[in-house]
Amino acid sequence: MDTHPYYQRSMPAPQTGQLFATDRIDLQGRHLPPYLQPDASGALPDSRPLANSLFDARAAAAVCAAVGNPFEVTIEPPPGDDSNSNALLERKGYGNEGQGPILILRPKCLAAMAFGDYFPNDANGPRLRGMVSDAIKAASPGWCGTSGPGWDDCQPKWEGNYDMNQMFMLPLAYAYYDQLPPAAREKLITELLAKGAIDRDNVDLTWTSGFAPDDWFTVGHCDVGPAQFAIPETENHVLMIATARYLTNQLLYQRHRPELAYDNRRNGCLDQVLLLLRNKLRDDFAEYNAKNYQEETRHALLNLYSYAYEAEVRLGAGMVLDYVSAHFAVSSCDLRRMVPFRRRNEGMKVNHDVSGFMDISLLESSIPDGGADPMPAHFALHAGNTRAYQFPDDSWWPRTAHPGPPARPFPWMITSNFGTELVLEAVCDHRLAPSVHDLFVNDLHRRFFQRLHRFSMSIVEEPGRQRNCDNMEIYAGSPSYLISAGGRPAIWVIPGEYGHGYQDQNLGVAVPISFMRTNGGTYNARDVIQIMHFSDRPTAENGISAAPHGGTENYGVAPDFACGVDAHFPPWSGIPESGAGVFFAEHRPIPTELAGFYLAVHRQRDFVVLEAFDTWRHPEVSFDAFKARVLANNPNVTLNSNQESVYTAYFGNRIHYVIWNNLERDDHYVGSNVESIEYAAGDPEDTLVDAGNDTAPFLSGNILTSPRDGVVEIHNPSLGTTLTLDWSDQHHLIRTSETGEVQQAGAGYEVWVDFDWTGPSTGDFYRPFNTLEGALNAAADGGVIRMMAGAKRERLTIHKRVRLTAAGGAVTLRAH
Repeated sequence: MDTHPYYQRSMPAPQTGQLFATDRIDLQGRHLPPYLQPDASGALPDSRPLANSLFDARAAAAVCAAVGNPFEVTIEPPPGDDSNSNALLERKGYGNEGQGPILILRPKCLAAMAFGDYFPNDANGPRLRGMVSDAIKAASPGWCGTSGPGWDDCQPKWEGNYDMNQMFMLPLAYAYYDQLPPAAREKLITELLAKGAIDRDNVDLTWTSGFAPDDWFTVGHCDVGPAQFAIPETENHVLMIATARYLTNQLLYQRHRPELAYDNRRNGCLDQVLLLLRNKLRDDFAEYNAKNYQEETRHALLNLYSYAYEAEVRLGAGMVLDYVSAHFAVSSCDLRRMVPFRRRNEGMKVNHDVSGFMDISLLESSIPDGGADPMPAHFALHAGNTRAYQFPDDSWWPRTAHPGPPARPFPWMITSNFGTELVLEAVCDHRLAPSVHDLFVNDLHRRFFQRLHRFSMSIVEEPGRQRNCDNMEIYAGSPSYLISAGGRPAIWVIPGEYGHGYQDQNLGVAVPISFMRTNGGTYNARDVIQIMHFSDRPTAENGISAAPHGGTENYGVAPDFACGVDAHFPPWSGIPESGAGVFFAEHRPIPTELAGFYLAVHRQRDFVVLEAFDTWRHPEVSFDAFKARVLANNPNVTLNSNQESVYTAYFGNRIHYVIWNNLERDDHYVGSNVESIEYAAGDPEDTLVDAGNDTAPFLSGNILTSPRDGVVEIHNPSLGTTLTLDWSDQHHLIRTSETGEVQQAGAGYEVWVDFDWTGPSTGDFYRPFNTLEGALNAAADGGVIRMMAGAKRERLTIHKRVRLTAAGGAVTLRAH
């Protein structure tokens, strides 16, 4: 069997390296206009074609930032600077427990390999690739997962994390196989990928190759007296280790066929990966919106989508990426978001003032103590809606220090630390679905009301007991703003016995309800209208005890509406920070912008109700008309704790809501909740009646719905399209695109053929058919037959629709 991976990378458009800065991701000249101007008819053009045309230029900027000055790149770090950013290798030691110090291959190697693709005329390209080969030869495998080698009283002595590095090695093995000399690529596959070690307490050592252990969800077992307790592994490490093992086994099987240890269909690896993927479409992530583990789980998904040989894994990973992209589209405004999250509840990530209002960056998570959500840069690359990076940001972090250097000193830049992350995004194959891309870049289509409701899952549905909370995310979007509910706190995501996992950083946190304006130079949370407070104090769930009572429940959000206890109004809002009564503010667009809105705020004591009106959508409505309608609709607003009230919004929606601040509801001290919405007649885009009131499903709203378990529908009302991700049958996946194109996997929709195979045949990659007739009989109507390189003389009668594809080399077919 040929050892060449069954993968062919596509080449980007060549770029001119002299036009790119190396100290930042330089978007100058590689971005959309902040606002596309209306045409003669008043319509806005579609931003997607221009955004797509600039993708390779954005990716090239990330490559330059990740490489830095090519002449300063070294193979090994200098003495005393073990993780020097210019080095391709990192020096790590593990004390007496490991064979240290060892040299670990750094993610920077992927950028060094990709440099020659984007800048083929630059002499540094071949030199950098040669340095990567030398770095591979000098490197050693490390320790994967949470723990490095050695345990002491059920506590790891050293940190692992080598599987994070492996996510950047997998593209080297698959996409750049031909650019590595044989010795380097064989060491990469058979040692650096295959021998990543997982040291688990009181359990045999395992590796990132071979059989999946039955207890893959643990980092070992802890003996406490006569009892033994499982110690759960984190969700991100579980997925990365599973991905490294699955994709490495594919390469090793090509070298050791038919070794069962590398047969993913029969060694437990395929079942594990499919279980993990499917549950993301059923209940999102256990470590939801995690700072910073969203990136690590995304790395695994990108690699599975790009390099898995089995159609179920490729399609499943792609469907999860579709869902993740749509989730981010509705939860962000110009890529910025402030959302409830689970891990890590610590440091600057949860920085807030004494009143519980957040004080974090909204874009900068890679600078020291920025604290932002880590995902904006990832979607800046894919979607191209980089308007939030238009102006420099003179903020400094942490706030407690004396003023330091600005977070972003240049316009149209992303900090260079993100470069390596974005290189992986660029070299992998996933791209945004058109209807999801539209929600990012075409502002006037961003009108939605969306709920995401997580539920507990049993240990049978997914071992590890990490899906153990019940909470919601709620988003009300309009072209000029986004209103986000802050959620409520959740118990520990890692509920292991004997104290493991019961750490504050593993709690799910609630953040304040936020009103975020489109563009407007808003870079940190202090520039966002905030209602309610931060809290990491959950009640008990699923038999796991936490605080006697919950802290806050921040669910008071409806279309164009928010309510709660206490509020922070930044100076730009025009709303005073204190005082009772009804306050109005007008935010008409400036000449270079199109976004604008009116605000009405009702405040009595600490209770606040806010209504917003989008003037970008309705420029014909004057500020005076808005104020008159607000007062006529709500002449006697009375705000009392735990008193259900009704607010009538501009377009007639009657919003039933309740606010409390004395532990009267849901076992939370303070909270706000929208009980129901009576949607008015009129334009569905104004009322958002299609969003409905159903909070029971996993997903409900006018963008994301889940009509059945394992099914996600992504709607784009403005385009009139639906993207359907159907994994209701665990053995059969169906993705139906916006244009009606159907992709299916499982149930015979992909069958493999190897004319030289002499073993048992079931039609998968590991046990292919050796005749086309056998494959044709097994393939589903409309399926795909993938043929490995070879030649065959055979007479066939075609009796169903199938597509023949050559995988990995030339195939010659002759009639018998």
